[in-house]
Amino acid sequence: MPTQSPRKPRPKAKAVDSAESIDWLALWALSLGVCAIVLAGIAYFSIGDKIGASFILTATAALMAAVLHAASAPRSGR
Repeated sequence: MPTQSPRKPRPKAKAVDSAESIDWLALWALSLGVCAIVLAGIAYFSIGDKIGASFILTATAALMAAVLHAASAPRSGR
């Protein structure tokens, strides 16, 4: 009587940690940009402060550029 050989076990899928797939720095930059747009809109449309609104947007852009530049700088010493 013929017998069947046991099936080969399939390799299990590797679990991917969901925390590794989120780019927190980009999410921070996007949220900071949205907050700056809302704050500049409030300053512009409530009291008509064009200079204040432009300062808010410029300062936020400079802060994001500095942080993103520092984060992407190559790390030496290792």
